[in-house]
Amino acid sequence: MALFSLFLAGCSATSGAPAIPIFGSFFPAWIICAVGGIFLAVILRAALIALRIDEHLPAPPLVYLCLAVSGGIGLWMVWSGVA
Repeated sequence: MALFSLFLAGCSATSGAPAIPIFGSFFPAWIICAVGGIFLAVILRAALIALRIDEHLPAPPLVYLCLAVSGGIGLWMVWSGVA
């Protein structure tokens, strides 16, 4: 049992979940990164329409979904200090 307790030391709640207080309520950081990824995809969509690249995309909904997911993951990596 003592050996297994060493593996559970990483499960301590001292560090807490990555969250930010917004208007008195704690929001998980991943929600903010997901919204940021969607916002980034909307901005990139406007840029692609302005450059007339949007009409040449093979599957626009899939491309914009991938842009939103990639933007959210990128924001999470910047937020957590990985990148």
